[in-house]
Amino acid sequence: MKIKLSLFAVLLMAVSSARAASPVIELIDIPTAEVLDRYGFDASFRFYTDGGMLTKTHFGVFPRLNIGFNLDAEGFVGNQSVDVNKPTLNVRFRFFDGQRNLPALALGYDGQGLFYNNDTDKYTQREKGLFLVGSGEIIVPDLSLHAGLNMYDFSNDYVYGFMGVRYLFRDVIGLTTEWDNIRVGRDSRLNAGLSWWVTPSFAVEFAGRDLAATGRRAERIVRLVYTGGF
Repeated sequence: MKIKLSLFAVLLMAVSSARAASPVIELIDIPTAEVLDRYGFDASFRFYTDGGMLTKTHFGVFPRLNIGFNLDAEGFVGNQSVDVNKPTLNVRFRFFDGQRNLPALALGYDGQGLFYNNDTDKYTQREKGLFLVGSGEIIVPDLSLHAGLNMYDFSNDYVYGFMGVRYLFRDVIGLTTEWDNIRVGRDSRLNAGLSWWVTPSFAVEFAGRDLAATGRRAERIVRLVYTGGF
């Protein structure tokens, strides 16, 4: 219990003053081309199967450039022992801000996967690795499309796709659906979620993952997202 409380306290120290109009760095599992302003940051706490908690942070270190770390703690919630996996890095650079009929574009890297397998020393659901993503508003205001390509294993050169749609209602409620890990149909994942911005800097998100899988169980997750600035 002391380990759990200490870990959570350290993570909460990253949270400070509120900042309005927070960009959405990720939908559920897929990245967007949005970035934090310089001196901005966010910290998300994702609670998943068997009491795990995945923490992700992003910092606006330079204009257009975000850098952060990820920390996966298995068994964080519950009565089992906490197993903290090796921290990983995430980086994102938005090299094109987009125009009226062209999406914003970002190149990045995310080393965080899901469900660590001690036997293989890898995550069962692999990390995004190197990714290219485009984001833009479509059809109606506040409806955005995000799509891209990623590669995590350079030994086989397999390229995967991902795409998602998000609608924001009155800056308070967000509806999201995404299709991830697109290469072989049976291995792709369909996710959907609901976000509620309690304040402009704090959101509570509920999502279902892998909803249409054959032979795999769907997963329910909850994520808390804080955004602030220095």
